[in-house]
Amino acid sequence: MKLVAVFALVCLFGVCLARPADEPSIVADDKEMNVDGSYQFRYEQSDGQKREEKAELKASETNPEVQAISVSGSYEYTDADGKHYLVTYTADENGYRPTVKQL
Repeated sequence: MKLVAVFALVCLFGVCLARPADEPSIVADDKEMNVDGSYQFRYEQSDGQKREEKAELKASETNPEVQAISVSGSYEYTDADGKHYLVTYTADENGYRPTVKQL
């Protein structure tokens, strides 16, 4: 009985560690966090998905004495129909402004 329990536990552990063959993995990863709150990162997956983003503090357009964070970046992905897209965006005090382009 103990042998069956150990075998079941080992099998369960193996299933937990196994990653399906179609599950993407990270092939590139880079990040930088700064003391002033600015940052940048990028990553790429084995399935072609990519993302990069950069944030920095800038003087507010409405009040130059106030610092506001400005984020810009992009990501790429392929939809279920096989179409490839690139989304670029900026997010700041004026809102989120994306642009989508099919590649």
